[in-house]
Amino acid sequence: MRKRTVRIFVRLPGCAGEGSAYQPMRLSTARLPPSALTVCYAGLSDVGLTRENNEDAWLAAVLGRLPLEPVTAGEGALGLADGALLAVSDGLGGAAAGEVASRLAVMELHTRLGLARQGQVDPRLARDIVAAANQIILGVSRANPDWRGMGATLSFIWAEGAQALIGQLGDSRIYRRRAGELEELTPDHSPVGRLRQSGRLTEQEARAHPHRHLIDQCLGGDAFTVMPDFVQTDLQEGDAYLLCTDGLTDGVSDFEIRRTLDALAEPGADPGILAESLVAAANRAGGRDNVTVLLARVEPAATASPD
Repeated sequence: MRKRTVRIFVRLPGCAGEGSAYQPMRLSTARLPPSALTVCYAGLSDVGLTRENNEDAWLAAVLGRLPLEPVTAGEGALGLADGALLAVSDGLGGAAAGEVASRLAVMELHTRLGLARQGQVDPRLARDIVAAANQIILGVSRANPDWRGMGATLSFIWAEGAQALIGQLGDSRIYRRRAGELEELTPDHSPVGRLRQSGRLTEQEARAHPHRHLIDQCLGGDAFTVMPDFVQTDLQEGDAYLLCTDGLTDGVSDFEIRRTLDALAEPGADPGILAESLVAAANRAGGRDNVTVLLARVEPAATASPD
């Protein structure tokens, strides 16, 4: 079943239910020297077993460089002194439209952050950039009849040194493993997702719910109804992150995600191998959708050479 967007503008406060990894985050003001950290990452996107084309996109890049094209698979290290972006996007609209929208989402975000950044994360700047990206996608959609109604989810981490801003539109997710604890950092912008995160549906019930593909926030919507969520936090040595589209979480449990992030947090773990294992698990569970994963581990800058 294709993901559909419905215009529902009710925000329920997130709260942690039993069995849910989601925890509303507190703002952090922790700061470390901007050159002290590096993010080692691996990303992988797969069409799955039932779709004809891949409408997902991901990007991991230092800010301020030339615009990058999203790739299917890749890995590397990002120094955080000059700012970095990790992002995933799930395209909506079918045929080629979803693929166009997701690629535009991550590329516009990367380009505009690189041009406008001032050395620290800024939710107001991020909101303006997301709004501009939304207008770009709307304009492209309106100019091409075959792409009318296209849209995209967007989940990202914008890092400046040890500062980070989490951004969210839609039902893709960001998880963090810190000090042995798994946290789901992003709210789900979907009615079923909010029920799961509030504890009124179990993970298994949400995965089987007939309306699980309905979302109420995405890029490609009306300017007055696109309401991204942002949370400021910090990056700490040993943090392990997963950014993923719902093609992963439709079939892979939080338990399996925790095991993967536990393994990623171990020194010397290969994020590329772990990304492959997550995608394989999603396909073993049916592969009903495109699946994209982006794994990242925060390390001291001396342990890896930034791209």
